[in-house]
Amino acid sequence: MIRGRINQRLEPVINVPILDDHDIAHSFEFILDTGFNGHLTLPSDVIDRLGLKYSGQRAVTMADGFVHDVDVFTARVLWHENPRPVFVIRLDSFPLLGMRSLLGCRLSMNVYAGGRVVVQETL
Repeated sequence: MIRGRINQRLEPVINVPILDDHDIAHSFEFILDTGFNGHLTLPSDVIDRLGLKYSGQRAVTMADGFVHDVDVFTARVLWHENPRPVFVIRLDSFPLLGMRSLLGCRLSMNVYAGGRVVVQETL
């Protein structure tokens, strides 16, 4: 079970460990974004620090409705304490965790500042 909280802007936030290129886990805070159907976004400095492997460019439709070419990297996260491969989009903003990461999970939230967020495996 992964636990998080609702922040002051009413965004659900959880911590997820990402393995660097030496298999050392680094925990990062992510906003759960139900409008994002990918795995994760991370800023450039974090991608560089973790030594993530470049996987190429992809065209994605962003929240502004426009299609953008973005750099994609591969990473491994500890999801419910198990290593899991994910694709990471380089986006220089607060890290986002998308619906693809939540596949096979149940998400429950108490939506008020300080409310709890729980992600449970269902498969």
